[in-house]
Order: sequence, then C-alpha cells, then structure tokens
Amino acid sequence: MKKGLIITLIIVLCLGGGLLIRALLLPLHTLQQGTDMAYGVVDQVLDSEQAIRDYEWFKQQEADIRKCLENEVIAQSAYDDFVQYLPEDRTTWSDFDKREEASLRNAITALQKVTNNAIEDYNARSEMVNHAIFKDNLPTNISRAWYAAGNLITQ
Repeated sequence: MKKGLIITLIIVLCLGGGLLIRALLLPLHTLQQGTDMAYGVVDQVLDSEQAIRDYEWFKQQEADIRKCLENEVIAQSAYDDFVQYLPEDRTTWSDFDKREEASLRNAITALQKVTNNAIEDYNARSEMVNHAIFKDNLPTNISRAWYAAGNLITQ
C-alpha cells in the first residue's frame, strides 16, 4: 500500500511538475511570440512590394477623389441646366419635372457621399504610421477646400 501511494505521488509530482514548469516559462514564451510578431509587422511594413502597394493605393485614391469631385461638378451643372428652364413656382411643375429634379438632386447628394467617404479613407490611412511613410509627394491630409484652392495632383 505504501509502495502504491509513493508511486501515485511520484506520478502526480511529475505531471504537476511539468505544468509548474510550463506556468513558470509562459511569460518567456509570450515575450518571444510578441517579439516574433513585432518583427513580422516591421518586415511587412518595410517590404518593398507592400511599399509599392501602399504608394499606389494613395495615388489611386487621390485620383479617384479628383474624379469624384469632377463628377459632382458635372452633376451640379446638369441640375442647374435643368432647373433654370423650370418655372420658379414649383406648383406648376409637371410630375416629370418634379421627379427629374429630385433624381438630379439625389445624384448630387450620392456623389458627395462617395467623395466624402473616399476623402475620409485617404485621411484615415494617412494617419496610420505604417502607411503614411509611403505617400511620397502626395498630400498628407486632403479636404474639399484643398481641392477648391486648385491643389490638384497631375498624373
């Protein structure tokens, strides 16, 4: 009986001892994984292909924003051209005129939302350190006012 108890105690100590050693070494293991992960992030950020992708994204996004703003001007012009021939009293407008005016107004609003989202995406990514370093000659932060001042990037 004593022999069985001693064997059981030895088995429990061996199993428990392994768990104790793992528990003691867990912080070192976690630190090593964190260091490996940090090196992986640095490698990814400084990877030449990633740098090219980031620069191309900023360049494409800036061009898309310019195009969105141009589309807004075209839509506003179409709206203004349509409305200028309508009577000032809306009660005299036909149903077609009312629907067309609403459609043109909605198109302008939709284009403004698309442009605002593109500007927000650009500026948000521009704030991220791991992306911002690849913008080169592109603007740091863009806005409608920036474009209104004539700050257009030429391709």
